[in-house]
Amino acid sequence: MAEGRMRQFKHKGKDEAELRRKRTEEMVELRKTKRNDALAKRRQVPELEDGDAFDLGGGDDLQSPAHSLGIPSTSNVLTSVSKGIVSGDFNTQLNAVVAIRRLLSTNNRSSTYEEVLKYGYLPILVQLLERNDQPMLQYEAAWCLTNIASGTSDQTMAIVNNGAIGPLITLIGATPHLSTQALWTLGNIAGDSTMLRDFVINSGILVPLVGCVSASPAISLRHLRLVSWVMSNLCRYNQPSPPVDAVLALLPVMMVLICHEDVEVCKDVCWSLSFLSDGHGDDMLVKAVIESGIVHRLVQMLAKESSAILVPALRAVGNLATGTEAQTQLVLDNGALAFFPKLLESREERVKKEASWALSNITAGTPAQIEAVAKAHLLPILIQVFDKSEFVTRREAAWAIANFAIAGLPQQLEYFLAGGGLPVLCDLLVFRDNQVVKVALNAILAILRGSGELFEQLANAFEECGAIVILEQLQQHENSAIADMAAAMIDEFFSGDDVVEQMGPVAGAAQYEFGLAGGLPTDFPIS
Repeated sequence: MAEGRMRQFKHKGKDEAELRRKRTEEMVELRKTKRNDALAKRRQVPELEDGDAFDLGGGDDLQSPAHSLGIPSTSNVLTSVSKGIVSGDFNTQLNAVVAIRRLLSTNNRSSTYEEVLKYGYLPILVQLLERNDQPMLQYEAAWCLTNIASGTSDQTMAIVNNGAIGPLITLIGATPHLSTQALWTLGNIAGDSTMLRDFVINSGILVPLVGCVSASPAISLRHLRLVSWVMSNLCRYNQPSPPVDAVLALLPVMMVLICHEDVEVCKDVCWSLSFLSDGHGDDMLVKAVIESGIVHRLVQMLAKESSAILVPALRAVGNLATGTEAQTQLVLDNGALAFFPKLLESREERVKKEASWALSNITAGTPAQIEAVAKAHLLPILIQVFDKSEFVTRREAAWAIANFAIAGLPQQLEYFLAGGGLPVLCDLLVFRDNQVVKVALNAILAILRGSGELFEQLANAFEECGAIVILEQLQQHENSAIADMAAAMIDEFFSGDDVVEQMGPVAGAAQYEFGLAGGLPTDFPIS
């Protein structure tokens, strides 16, 4: 009975590819947001940070020469530096580049970046990257390029087309100031697209990038944060995924950095792992992540207090749980469930949402994996999350609860019902999300078909919580799939006086499919 039920309700038209949901829409939205706070794909350099400027002597820094030029408007500044930027005099040329840098830092709009390109200053700035005899010029030029690379894709491509990648990679091995600024620019470029990500990788960034970490503890924290952020942009995107060889070179570095005490460093490593473990990408990358041994350290990140770490760590753990049953089991074997009570009760709504989503992919697993969720006492907490959270979090909790009912064995369904799962399913029938309504209908179908001698008791319970009335109303739902599901369920279970005689699956029902004449469906598509 149990095995047959699993075949009938989970593996026929509704397997892991549907119950275990990838974050397709959410990730596409995040990747299209150029300045998303969570991912920080591109970063601009602010006007001046402590320790950023070189010392020119006498206590002055690079602010002084720029102030002497004045910044009345973009066009005036760019016109005033036309001779100075090509001057053979060091101070004159430096003043001109600083003026451009200050303009880009204070008027950080793509229109300003475009004006710099129109004046023809980009090739000159790229050439200055190779002035090894004048590191201050190199630094200021790289700073200018960093901000331009935070603009549009066309502006970023203009930097690449002018040959900046090679000199920037060379500067990674230079002084700390030059190295950090070069990394900043390269990170912006790599974060633009899959093409530029791969171009930066193929141009040779990996060896000097890994070398920065090897230099630890001599490397500064600011430098290390940039390294981890650049790595996250090198791992970003999955159509196509980053080269496997590049990932294999970066994973040992991630093994080291994920244990770092700094929140920013750990956060970016966790984002890297979330990108690599995304099942929409290359399965070889998921295999590489698993074989690196980093999963245990990743799971330990779920004990952190900072939501900046918890969100990407949960995303990575949830991505692994969307994979094969073995990958889900790896997550469980590394003790992930022990952290979920605290995560689901977090005051941070986005942490609760990510935890509920990750758990929904575990409750779509094997009976043994669902049993592990039950033994961790997570179902009652999920029900509380559903009752008290915001809509987006309730939706994720709804999936986790419904998946528990769909994939669970009879004894697990008894636990589900005793724990108050039935009223939740009734609530889901009127949820403001058609996908959730469909999965709730599937869950109710699974419970009724697996109820056996408890069918009459369950039918009465459904009637008491108003589910039958709701099913009747759903027959007029604007979504035809939902209307058909509700009508079919009423016909199968609640259509006459002989309902009790029809308990359990209808004989031969496994042959039926939606849209085919000859009988009722045994399963409803989730999408």
